[in-house]
Amino acid sequence: MGWFSRKLTDPEEAYGRLIQKDKKIAERAKSDFVSNLNHGFIEFLVEKFEADDNLENRLKILEIFAAGRRSLNEDALRLVLTLIKYPDTLLRETFKEILAEITEENIKAVTEVLANTVDKDIHRTIQHGVEASGLLNELLAKWGKYSVKEQILYLEEIVKLQNPKTYPIFLDIMKEEVVEAKKDEKRIIQVEFSKHVDKIKSPDFLDLCIRELPAIAASMRYPVFKCLQLHGKVFFEKVFDGLGKKSEGFRQHTLKLMEQLSDPMSYPYLFPFLQDPYKSIPVTVADTIGKIVRDYCDKLDAMTAEEIKSPEVQERIKYFTAPLEANLNDRYFHSIKLLTECLLRLGRYDEDVILRNFSKIFRYNEGYLKGFLKGLDAAIRKKLLIDACCYHDTETGRTALKILGDPTENYIIETLNTLLLENFMEVPQKVQAEVINLMMDPRLQRFVTEVLYHQDPALRSRILWILGESGSMNALQIIETKLRDPDYSVRENILKILDLPHFQNAAGCEMLLNLLKDSDTSIVLQTIEKLKERDHQAIISSLTKLLSSNVVEVKAAAHKAIAHITRRKYMTGFDKMGEETRLAIGTSLIKMDTSFMEDITRDLSASDQRTRVLSAKILEVLCDFIPPELKTHLIVAIQDPDPHVRAVVIMGLGKIGGPSVSGMLVGFLRDQDDRVRANAVEAMGVVGDLSLVEDILPCLHDENNRVRANTIMTLWRLGYYQIYEAVIEMLRHPDRWMRASAAFALGELKDSRFFPILLQSIRDPEPDVRRNIIKALGKIANPMVLAPYIRPLRFDPDENVRKEVMAVLSAKPTQQQ
Repeated sequence: MGWFSRKLTDPEEAYGRLIQKDKKIAERAKSDFVSNLNHGFIEFLVEKFEADDNLENRLKILEIFAAGRRSLNEDALRLVLTLIKYPDTLLRETFKEILAEITEENIKAVTEVLANTVDKDIHRTIQHGVEASGLLNELLAKWGKYSVKEQILYLEEIVKLQNPKTYPIFLDIMKEEVVEAKKDEKRIIQVEFSKHVDKIKSPDFLDLCIRELPAIAASMRYPVFKCLQLHGKVFFEKVFDGLGKKSEGFRQHTLKLMEQLSDPMSYPYLFPFLQDPYKSIPVTVADTIGKIVRDYCDKLDAMTAEEIKSPEVQERIKYFTAPLEANLNDRYFHSIKLLTECLLRLGRYDEDVILRNFSKIFRYNEGYLKGFLKGLDAAIRKKLLIDACCYHDTETGRTALKILGDPTENYIIETLNTLLLENFMEVPQKVQAEVINLMMDPRLQRFVTEVLYHQDPALRSRILWILGESGSMNALQIIETKLRDPDYSVRENILKILDLPHFQNAAGCEMLLNLLKDSDTSIVLQTIEKLKERDHQAIISSLTKLLSSNVVEVKAAAHKAIAHITRRKYMTGFDKMGEETRLAIGTSLIKMDTSFMEDITRDLSASDQRTRVLSAKILEVLCDFIPPELKTHLIVAIQDPDPHVRAVVIMGLGKIGGPSVSGMLVGFLRDQDDRVRANAVEAMGVVGDLSLVEDILPCLHDENNRVRANTIMTLWRLGYYQIYEAVIEMLRHPDRWMRASAAFALGELKDSRFFPILLQSIRDPEPDVRRNIIKALGKIANPMVLAPYIRPLRFDPDENVRKEVMAVLSAKPTQQQ
């Protein structure tokens, strides 16, 4: 190639030709570089390789080195090998060509790379070249002929090659010598091998050593472990995999080596051996864990506060604390002292470590925890205990209170004082009550008393507010002692406290009732206002006593509150009351609360359906008491979508009457709801006249029994008497309620002309019909006249029929009858 090459003076120009697409030009450039290859050009090409990420151009550069590989001395090869870090397969294959001509003169450059990387692919690439060069075979051939002294001399050279074919030699060196005569020679070469073993970085050597570990001499294991330690996590995973199944002696020796290494990588794998049945192993493991934690804490001591807070350091702290926390339980009882002490040591740099494990540390190592707290700076200790009380895990707070419950410690009072005055509201509610209980401890009673009777009323109010917000019964008892506090602001603060949700109960209500006796009228008036919304059996009686008060404002407020409570209970409990109770309380409310009927009729137009329906139900009971001036409210609600509301409105309008009412009611005779039609036709009997008969007559044939019955009564009252056929039709109707309603209507009319019609139905098969027939006859005829007809029904099979017969027969004759 040199015959056709020219002297290279401009490498940039030659490189430009090298990367051209024209193959002839590129090949000529390659030939020029190979012919003139020297250290300077190699540096130039290496720089171009690094700067140009085009794979084809990089491959051309490596091909130059492959073509000129025989001219590469140690320094040149070292420079070229800096490019082996690039992982592309084509590049690595070209490196195999470059390394195929290595010699003893430039092998050092290769072994340096092997010593500085654990990349498996790089190792494989280099080893391929080493084997292809024949150099390895030469060395192995020589090794077999060497004396022990010569082996010692050439051992470093073979070690540095790190070729798997040399591993049998290394393994033989590492094994225990069984021939007594050769033991001294073996120990000498083992010592020499120990000096160089750390240069072996190959992952294959790691696998071999782990696999043959039991066979390796005990004296060789530490240098081997020290060498393999460079593989990091992979090494420790392999060492500890299945270690628990090995012999006691092997486990003990291996864990002793781990103690010597004290590598943080081994840390999470050590914990299971704290429970090893071989008594000396847990001791060794505990010492190792303790040393690893101490060493890391020494590093943390050298860091600034900001560095410790960084995510990287916090994650590292978590690495050390996670196994400690996971094993802080009864299963590791014999190692609890180690676990708690390590957590407290690490907790100096991350308070949350201590807080989230506070209860367990106290449970397992109370003495050490208290000693640890005593050793802290006063400000740090106070902050830690207060933070513990405020921690989201209530067990942490409860544990802190156990420590704060010991008054023999001189820092307790100051800590509790700060907790109460500055941090109490940050304490979880479940713990707040326990803080109060703690403060009520007889040993701390003096402190509580002094605070609550402090001369500053603002301070007293603050303490009472804090106690009140805790919601405990103990707090309520304490607050009760201050109901007669000389300062108005303190008593007013108690009123605010009793407004808190957790005092909306009987106990809080009873305390409010006590405040009705306060000497200040303003307090009494505020108390009355708060009692209006409370439920307690003593409220009404207590307010009633105030009706005789000499203070006009108190008397008026008490009267207003009684009316308000009565109305509230009437409306909330209306559905559960009987008819008589509804009417009695309703009429009382009308007397004591002048706005009651106006509010109820206005509520017929409320946006909430439940409010409208409830108002309708109340007015249904109190319909007779609706004053005419509220007629407008009824008219507004007459088109309500709820039929119950419409029915009540129609009934109310019928009671009030007026020239326009009958016209409004006509349209409701055809309402879809039975109750609305029934009330409308009934109201027509009050406000209508004969001119409306044509509108009412269709209701005689309504499908609803009550509508028909009301129609019969309305027409008769308006003076329209042609209802005989409709009455007969109803009394003969197959539906029993239709027949029963007809009998009811005739009874309401009380006209003797219906006597014969009713007698015809006295033997109706349905007891409900028979009962209504008898009741109607009782309203029409004298009992003496009726007796012959109804006396046989005293033995009717239905009890209610029999009762009605006896009632009619025993009734006094009316003047009309």
